[in-house]
Amino acid sequence: MRRAVVAVALFAACHGDTGARHDAGRDRPASAISAVPRLPPTEDGAEEMRALDQRIEIHRAEPGLEISLLLDRAQLRGQVEDYQAAVAMSAAWIARAPKDPAAWRARTVALTRVHAFTEARAALEHMRPLVVESTEWSELATAIDEATGKLAASIPAREAAARIWANASNLSMLANSLALQGNYDDALAAMARAAEALRAPTPELAAWTLFQWGRIHEQKGELAIARQFYEASLARLPGSLEPTVHLAQALIGTGDTAAANRLVERALAENRHPALLALAAPHQPALVDEAKRGWERYVAALPLAFSDHAARFYLGVGDDPRRAAVLAAANLANRDTYEARSLLVEAALASKDAPTACMTAGPLVARSVPRPYRFVAWRAFSECKRPEADVLAREFGMTH
Repeated sequence: MRRAVVAVALFAACHGDTGARHDAGRDRPASAISAVPRLPPTEDGAEEMRALDQRIEIHRAEPGLEISLLLDRAQLRGQVEDYQAAVAMSAAWIARAPKDPAAWRARTVALTRVHAFTEARAALEHMRPLVVESTEWSELATAIDEATGKLAASIPAREAAARIWANASNLSMLANSLALQGNYDDALAAMARAAEALRAPTPELAAWTLFQWGRIHEQKGELAIARQFYEASLARLPGSLEPTVHLAQALIGTGDTAAANRLVERALAENRHPALLALAAPHQPALVDEAKRGWERYVAALPLAFSDHAARFYLGVGDDPRRAAVLAAANLANRDTYEARSLLVEAALASKDAPTACMTAGPLVARSVPRPYRFVAWRAFSECKRPEADVLAREFGMTH
């Protein structure tokens, strides 16, 4: 089960009601109509979070488990030191056991998680001749391809994996792949199948399934529904960083700023993560500098992993679009995804660099690109007075 949790966290890369009851992780009377289906009960997620530190200590002499647990904690709490430790331990394991496929797998996973994709591909090539079954490395290769914008083969690969074993993690990964290409309805259908496939899940797997479901609704523009899934995810695993951040943003986006402020204040009491500091900064301007120092520390430690997050901070309350553009350009150089390209376009526009914005936006015009990114391209071409702006405006039903 732990491998399934790690797989979902690794392979997933940061808006209507069906009548099901709201899911908070335990059976209780419904308080409101919700889009969130009832999932199987889990152990206490708060206790799981508290026990994670202890499990890491227990498995210090077992590199496979220790690296996996460190990456779990990094995913849940967002601390850069856990990512650094996992990468360092995977390198040490390789040095001790250069013919151990488990060591190369751990190395590939750790490098992928910190967006060191070139090194991750190299590690995967070391692993391939050491294993018998192609599935031991093919899922990792698909994850790297998706993360770097090579989407052409990802859906067939995900569909094949889901046919072989239709478990919650494989179906969630298929849903993520579909959503990356703007196929939100099929992605949501895959998430519904993932929920049906959950059997005695851990709090981590239940929470991550709900979070991914919410992300697809967010990408589709259904923010009120996304908010319900983020609430359910956070109830399963209190204190986890990404659901907290996305829930706060969804609360703000649906007009409940006071609830967002309360959520962020509680989270900051346990975790001074720069993403949380940035959310609190509009109402506590003194926190902007602390958030800035935090993001610069993260970028200095693992630039490939955090350049995109930091760029978004500088486009927002960090108020430094030129710094955002530098970080966004580094991110795009590392992985040419729609999101990365769109981020650089936004940063270039904010920096009054229309030529860079228009040059970067070119590939976002294709009809196969999800609509939100094509809209960013329209903004760039409008600024540059390019004829593509008129074409996109007509397509979007806008006058230009």
